[in-house]
Amino acid sequence: MSGDEDLGPWKSALMVASVGIELAVAIGIGYLVGDWLDEKLDTRPWLMYLFLTLGSAAGFKGFWRTARRYWPREDE
Repeated sequence: MSGDEDLGPWKSALMVASVGIELAVAIGIGYLVGDWLDEKLDTRPWLMYLFLTLGSAAGFKGFWRTARRYWPREDE
């Protein structure tokens, strides 16, 4: 683990558990922004789909970043 050896087990567990919250928030914000823009621009439901997809991608990027931090390395 690059630089995370000094973290206690509880702090590491909380960092990993926060991934679910980060994923849900990113998807929720994408949905809300897209829905709001659809209402303002009368493009329903296309911008909601677009921003929901972008929010999902951002959430999974955060998930992948955290997973790679705790992934066992082959060189160790």
